[in-house]
Amino acid sequence: MAVLLCSADTAAGQASFILKAGPSAYGPARVVRTGRGPLAVVQCADGLLYLAVSVSDKVLVLGLDGSAVSPVRVGWAPRCLALVPGTPYLLVANAGSDSVSVVDTAEAREVARAAVGREPGAIAVSPDGLWAVVCERGAGSVAVVDLSGLGVGRCPAVVARVEVGAAYVQPRAVAVCGGQAVVACARLDVLPVVDVAGGRVKSWVPIPVRGAAPAGVALTGEGGYALVTLERAGALAVVDLLDETVTRLVTLGSRPRGVTVDPVDATVYCALAGQRSLAVVHLDGVDLSNTDGTPQFEEIPVGAGPSSVALAEADGAALLAPG
Repeated sequence: MAVLLCSADTAAGQASFILKAGPSAYGPARVVRTGRGPLAVVQCADGLLYLAVSVSDKVLVLGLDGSAVSPVRVGWAPRCLALVPGTPYLLVANAGSDSVSVVDTAEAREVARAAVGREPGAIAVSPDGLWAVVCERGAGSVAVVDLSGLGVGRCPAVVARVEVGAAYVQPRAVAVCGGQAVVACARLDVLPVVDVAGGRVKSWVPIPVRGAAPAGVALTGEGGYALVTLERAGALAVVDLLDETVTRLVTLGSRPRGVTVDPVDATVYCALAGQRSLAVVHLDGVDLSNTDGTPQFEEIPVGAGPSSVALAEADGAALLAPG
């Protein structure tokens, strides 16, 4: 199964799709014009690519060959996307209408819309698909959303709201691990760790750089580490979720934002909004619990101002060719 890197190049008004043939082996980018403000892309259960375009009320749908499928209309200013595991449902955070849309990808339409707090953004869904955490960027809080009734036609609903600071702290990224959520806030020098069931912040992980502006969060999958991009520091913070400490900082480049991990080879991909590229950090064989050793690093050129990067799968028969 081939791997496709999917970058939303916000300032360029495009998405870039790059075939990963193996470790450090990447093909040329296929560029797809999207219109103003592409922010996030994800592959759904139907194998298609869904892309949120923030200056619109729609999510674009693309085939792996770059062909356009009919878009899905949602609320205004879709910013972030998240799959609900084991279902055909896609969650879309609509920053301009303070809502989360539920898209049934099997029917290619919005089937529900739930009200949330001001300016929703990043979404993380539990592995069992029963709940989600939504960053309410304009409210300084995260909302816990019940998804358990999706299969029987019940609209998702906010069941708890956890304040992580005043509105200006701007929670902008989140990842869930077990029953807790790690939140990155642009204007906090700590990472709130939320007890989802308890509806409270259980701890605060200090960031060893003042004014670093946390921007993205991903989990390593094994070992209990979170990877947090620090936009102003140009670095990646490695957070031990057991000890709740930052164990090392990895230099990335100018203005790192969205981040994802390929679990097969422990490669980290990060959008560098300030230098038209994706950072590639190889963590295979690196002990993240300390500062010993230096991860291998490289860059992949993409369009201007990339804000996010995601991974998709292709069967080799319908891969994107260079555009």
